[in-house]
Amino acid sequence: MARLRGVEMENPIVNEDRKLLEKGGTVTAGELGALATDATLTVSDPAPPRKKFLRSLDRVFTKHVLRFLAELGGEFIGTFVLTLIATTVGASDILLNTEVGLWNVAFVTGMGVGISIYSTAYFSNSHLNPAVTLAFAVVRWRVFSWKKILPYMAVQLFAAFLGGVVLYAAYWDSIQLYEEENGIVRGQNNSIVTAAIFGAYFPNPSYALYAENHYDVVSPVKALAVEAWATGILVFMIFTFSDPNNSSVGRVDRKNKSAVPVLIGLTVAVLISLYAPLTQAGLNPAKVLGPRILAAMLGWGSIAIPGPRKGFWVYIIGPLIGGPIGAALYDWVVARMAKRNFKQQSE
Repeated sequence: MARLRGVEMENPIVNEDRKLLEKGGTVTAGELGALATDATLTVSDPAPPRKKFLRSLDRVFTKHVLRFLAELGGEFIGTFVLTLIATTVGASDILLNTEVGLWNVAFVTGMGVGISIYSTAYFSNSHLNPAVTLAFAVVRWRVFSWKKILPYMAVQLFAAFLGGVVLYAAYWDSIQLYEEENGIVRGQNNSIVTAAIFGAYFPNPSYALYAENHYDVVSPVKALAVEAWATGILVFMIFTFSDPNNSSVGRVDRKNKSAVPVLIGLTVAVLISLYAPLTQAGLNPAKVLGPRILAAMLGWGSIAIPGPRKGFWVYIIGPLIGGPIGAALYDWVVARMAKRNFKQQSE
């Protein structure tokens, strides 16, 4: 006995046999030969399950790849804009004294953070900071995979580097004029003043203008603690503002969080005002390290990396420690307590 499926017969003489075959019936070899004599058989070849699976897998894979590329594109654009604004406002303050007062620099930088988030949040996660990326991977690993950490950080660092390139292209002549007028030679100790355009230093280079032993003001350990503490506060507030259950920021029912970028930007501005006098408030490893790599290539050399007292690592390790701690404190402690209290009140 033989079983046929997917057989189409064009001769009406064999309609009854066709119905039998379509229902999964069986025919003998002799009957099959008769059918072949009396009718034209067209055997369709439906795609085997393996091919269907591969096609489905290809569609899913392509969808996920495009989505991931969009996320990386958002990280690139946002980090580039953030770094460009933050470094440029610092350059204009140091070189031209246009931003008189710390708050002016802090506010413009904070608004730059908000603008960067607004411009990319609708198609990416808008971390724009390796410390934030690591915090999401550690604390909210169910929604942000560890596999994304390195690509995110690499894109953020490259974008920050290019932000420094654009900054230097706009201000290179002003930098040279400032160096000539103040007797600054790149690569020497006094060049830290212009190197600070490209990244944060501890203590704030302005201490060198009036304190003979300015390096005693902030030790590497203290700088590490300040950067970890400030970044922890920043990430704690990011998780607070973005929590869907936080109705004080936006309507919970519609998940409307349009005020979040502004609030994050204001948080950055406040933190810069508080801690920039000590460490210049790096808060973002990519924003600090990317432009400093460029500065090392442009003649600042060891003043840029590893920096005085080889302290560039403070702006990498500090935020990467503080960020996840701030995120964990909110998600694992504050948010759970708030949820428990809300549940008790509703009962």
